Amino acid sequence: MSLKSMTGFGRAEEVRDTWSLRVEIKSVNHRFLEIVVRLPRRYQVLEERIRRTLRERFSRGRFDIYVQLVGSPPTAQSLSFNETLARQYVESLRYLKVVLGLAGDIEIKDLLRMREVFQAVEAEEDLEALWEELSPALIEALDHLATMREEEGKFLEGVLRDQLSKLKLLVEEIEKRRESAFLTAKKRLEDRIKKLLSDKELDPLRLHQEVVILADRTDFTEELDRLKSHIGQFEKAIEEPGPHGRKLDFLIQEMFREINTLSNKAANAEISQLAVEVKCTLEKMREQIQNIE
Repeated sequence: MSLKSMTGFGRAEEVRDTWSLRVEIKSVNHRFLEIVVRLPRRYQVLEERIRRTLRERFSRGRFDIYVQLVGSPPTAQSLSFNETLARQYVESLRYLKVVLGLAGDIEIKDLLRMREVFQAVEAEEDLEALWEELSPALIEALDHLATMREEEGKFLEGVLRDQLSKLKLLVEEIEKRRESAFLTAKKRLEDRIKKLLSDKELDPLRLHQEVVILADRTDFTEELDRLKSHIGQFEKAIEEPGPHGRKLDFLIQEMFREINTLSNKAANAEISQLAVEVKCTLEKMREQIQNIE
């Protein structure tokens, strides 16, 4: 399974006779999963279902979901009649007729002018019906987003593999110089000790033992082995299924730690320069990994 980027965009529309619906989803890199949803009032009851649908497909990144509704889908309505208020209106009109000496009869059309007496009330929408309106455009937008993240992920994978190849070559160059660097450090220590103690007789065996102990402190074999192991794990991790970002980032941190220790131990100009190039390569890799799911 190839790597997936956390950057992407998806858009889809649902067009009907009297209304249309547009869904836009944008994602950027984020340490965790963050979802921001902006919905028309009609679909606000579906927010949690929208979040759940997205969580089933993605594990990291910040997602901004924007739904725009143009026009009005048909809604079920019922007529509400306030009988108590209607009686009060009729009684009040009769009273005014008597008190003011008005002519004429009170008719049904008089009550129809009273908006509070008759009201059209929207029936509660069925959640599944609302989901059927919204979900086609939502799923299509998510599909477009996923495709874009996969394509960007393939590009990032190619960049990482190129940098990984360079990293392996640099480590090979360091390994070629390991033995000579160790012998040089050992010789330097021997000369230093002899110079400091030139006025005293030294036991050659004791001198050799002390030099070996000090030289061991400059031996970076373990760090080199661990660095090579981390490179192998990194290469393997790219091939594994599932989210990769956090694991790859951890391995980069471990490689930084090993190359720093190795460089300090080596005390060798050529190896130090190679270590600088290794760290530059690792930094470029880390920048790319920040955008991998």
